[in-house]
Amino acid sequence: MASQDRRTAGEVDLTAEELSSLVIHPHEEAVTKLAKVAKTPSSGFGVFATQDIPKGALIAVELAVLSIPQVPDEEAAIEFCKALHQISKANLDRLQSLSLDPLAWGSVSQENVRSRLWQWCQDNLATNQSGQRMSHHELSKLVDHTCRCYGIFLTNNLETGSGSGRGVYPFFSRMNHSCRPDIYEFFDTKTKELSLRAIHDIKAGDQIHSTYVDLLQPRKKRQKTLEAWGFTCQCSACTNPAFDALGERAVELDDMLEEYLFYHDDFSSDTDDDHEPFLKGPDEALGVAQELIQLLKDQGLYGEALYHTYWSASKLGVEVDDLELALGYARDAREIEVCCVGPDRRLSDDDTIEWISYLESQIEHAKEGSSLTAKMAHQEYDPSSP
Repeated sequence: MASQDRRTAGEVDLTAEELSSLVIHPHEEAVTKLAKVAKTPSSGFGVFATQDIPKGALIAVELAVLSIPQVPDEEAAIEFCKALHQISKANLDRLQSLSLDPLAWGSVSQENVRSRLWQWCQDNLATNQSGQRMSHHELSKLVDHTCRCYGIFLTNNLETGSGSGRGVYPFFSRMNHSCRPDIYEFFDTKTKELSLRAIHDIKAGDQIHSTYVDLLQPRKKRQKTLEAWGFTCQCSACTNPAFDALGERAVELDDMLEEYLFYHDDFSSDTDDDHEPFLKGPDEALGVAQELIQLLKDQGLYGEALYHTYWSASKLGVEVDDLELALGYARDAREIEVCCVGPDRRLSDDDTIEWISYLESQIEHAKEGSSLTAKMAHQEYDPSSP
């Protein structure tokens, strides 16, 4: 492939600058009335609230302009080629209006990646409907276009989870990162829509941030991960030393709780004492969950991590024979769930509504003089029963 024409990094960087200076695509302005895309003083485009947005409000719902299935990384370029050359002109325009990160371009311009793209284009697109083959120059221009679009895809794509693959959502991709995000993004595997909801109150004029990384990890690890986007995060969690201690402790507690719950739920007879969890019983585990809840709230992390911790605390409340406590945490978990994904969706396979109803019924039985203890209630609970 040595004879392939190649654009220099400088030429592609120039294209990236041109792309970043384009006007905002009309579709992005039509996605929502609650927020708008606008230029920021130092980080390109961003998304800003056009009015006060209350906690739990649905800010936007968006379909991908281009998506690929869940495949190994070495197959992603070919899946991208297939998707790109089936895309509508309107969606192609929207894709090309997005930024091209120099690091993403560096990945695409590697010989092995460009060679795969060249080979695919040559095998699938180099002959027109009349049977005439493209000239070497025409094919080179097509590969340049494909490479640039693939770089844009790598810069802006979102992993949708649940084996659904990856997609580009232009409005969402305009949001800048913060380790204290303002929204929770949820991908609906049935409708293929990405929903964005506010996880706390947002004031008119404030920039709305998403997050690019797992937040329940130390600052240094977050910063290391963010190097892939070519910037150093300057959010409050990364610049305020007080948050470092909170974050480190939250990670420690989360690990302890996860370990305890794993052995509690999946304990097997061949597990030896050397692998017993650090926490020795439900009372200790509940105390850890309660401390973790407070730390997450102190850090402004009102998303999925807080939901799962509330849920764990509810189950542990039953383990310590306190149904009222369990019910309170179950209701807290449901509140976070509704805030993140709305009243008709779930954050996990667990059914918070059914669990709350079950706890309420057991508390009512207890008030009526039932001798059923909380632990017995927990043992009898079957989430799959009607």
